[in-house]
Amino acid sequence: MKISSLKPGMTVYDVGRHKMGNTTISTVTVWAVRIVSVDIENETAIASWNGNSAKSFRGRVISKWRKNKPVLTRGPLGNARLATREEKAKMVDK
Repeated sequence: MKISSLKPGMTVYDVGRHKMGNTTISTVTVWAVRIVSVDIENETAIASWNGNSAKSFRGRVISKWRKNKPVLTRGPLGNARLATREEKAKMVDK
């Protein structure tokens, strides 16, 4: 995502991978990021990540945010992963 496309009040999404507890199973999690203000000249944005207090973010972090909420698919052990194009198409057809 480019910083020029951010607007105050907008909600974007951050995707991250982490381990499930004390196991080797990894899962994907989606967090909501609410944009408070954008400074295009300094290429920074003040945003509230996951409902926490707002702080400043720079271009490298902002570039990984997504405009649309990603679709996740659950595995048999409770772990999540990003859905493939075929899985998304099947969800739309139903």
